[in-house]
Amino acid sequence: MKAYVSLFKMHREQSADEIFAHAYPIRGNYDEPFALVARQTVDGVDAWYFQQQRFQDKYANQAYPKLRNYLNYTFKRLVTLEQQEPGRFFVESADGNWITFNTGLQNAHGSDLMATFEKYKPRSGMPERETPDWVFKGCYAPGDRNYQANFGTKQPDIAWYSRDSRDYIFDTEYSLDRDVFDHLFERAKLRAGMPNFSDDVVRNYLRGALENLIPKIRRNYKVAIPVFYVEEQRMQLLLPFSSASNANEVSCFLVERDDDLRTYRIKTIFDLDQAYFSARLITRPDRDWLNP
Repeated sequence: MKAYVSLFKMHREQSADEIFAHAYPIRGNYDEPFALVARQTVDGVDAWYFQQQRFQDKYANQAYPKLRNYLNYTFKRLVTLEQQEPGRFFVESADGNWITFNTGLQNAHGSDLMATFEKYKPRSGMPERETPDWVFKGCYAPGDRNYQANFGTKQPDIAWYSRDSRDYIFDTEYSLDRDVFDHLFERAKLRAGMPNFSDDVVRNYLRGALENLIPKIRRNYKVAIPVFYVEEQRMQLLLPFSSASNANEVSCFLVERDDDLRTYRIKTIFDLDQAYFSARLITRPDRDWLNP
């Protein structure tokens, strides 16, 4: 498997050689292929919209950014796994003209949704141009005739992110490092609603937020959200807390486990949308906390 940079085009200047696939518009609408996928998922299309007005405004020109991000990071992980175990995470048709991978999403009937692609073939008489290798053809359940016509009963494996079960749950016997804040002040001011606060005020607020987290996690383990942090290619945890400027707005500590010191170290602070777009969420977030 070629080491593609992204599933679909991420920015205008990106080379076609880095991109796995492109999607043709449906009835002139380039967003409709993703709308069809969103409608198929068990949670429905509304789950892929931002719920908070500030994020709706920020991403007004991007359709289904949460879904696109999810698919892209799932794909990138699968490419890494496929390079280690060829043929396990991507399945090709017998003639090599089709390829599929397991999105990790399911439809309302509990069937996995497989993203399917047809090899790009330039039209006769059209000028040559750089283009991704594959064309997105939609998502299908393994029992769908459109899927079986190309892949039969073969199914690619779902992506995995860690074999260590401890990576998925916050260990409340470990401590949270509350003292290493020097590298977080500016980020906290920007991302946690404290742009004009002094360092002392920021420090006290962050310590208070951390003090409140472990009791909350003890009562509801889903408060700590396992993520695959793409930048570092490793599992970490998101710990959401209320913004200082608005109790209804949430920011997140990104923490990693230190088994030698039996503690969790704070890596950075994310605004809620940054948390979504910097990491591949592994589980369904708790609706009381992480619902942008």
